[in-house]
Amino acid sequence: MTVTPADPDRMARALASGDSAPLDAHLASLGMKKTRYVWGPTPADLPEPRLVALLGYWSELRGIDGLPKLDAIDPLRLGEALGYAMLLEALPDGDFRYRLYGSRIADRAGFDMTGKRTSEIPSHPAIGTLFGVVYRAATARRTPIFTRHTPPAPIDATHWSRLVLPMQGAEGRIDFLVGNVPGERRGQD
Repeated sequence: MTVTPADPDRMARALASGDSAPLDAHLASLGMKKTRYVWGPTPADLPEPRLVALLGYWSELRGIDGLPKLDAIDPLRLGEALGYAMLLEALPDGDFRYRLYGSRIADRAGFDMTGKRTSEIPSHPAIGTLFGVVYRAATARRTPIFTRHTPPAPIDATHWSRLVLPMQGAEGRIDFLVGNVPGERRGQD
């Protein structure tokens, strides 16, 4: 079941301006705890070495206008982040499609989203909403954002640490390279 917020664009505009309250209130109404958001994260903001490496790689690829080209990504250079990396493309209707969904993410989540939309995430309505709004906000800001959220059950992770890196996609659109690393299994923290 997918629950679509009344106005995801309004929540994305608010988040892009630094106000997470509308998104947090909507997610709380769906039973999800408050998410941590960090715009323009530095390595010190990232709790996972894989995400630090991914941010470093993205920074190396940056062009004159500040965004790397999506087609410049060399999967072999992703190193240990490869199984935790996703590539997303923006769709004209405001949704995002997973071109690549990391194998370690799929193993831990229990499903593979490759070829599917963020609005189709089967785990919980709050998750697709969170991701879609964050990607829209990052599109507007053209700036990396780090998030850390505690997913609702039945997702078997105490938290997920996510680094969203905007990229220059085809025809001027903003696509994304995303690193997504799960925390401990529930009950093991």
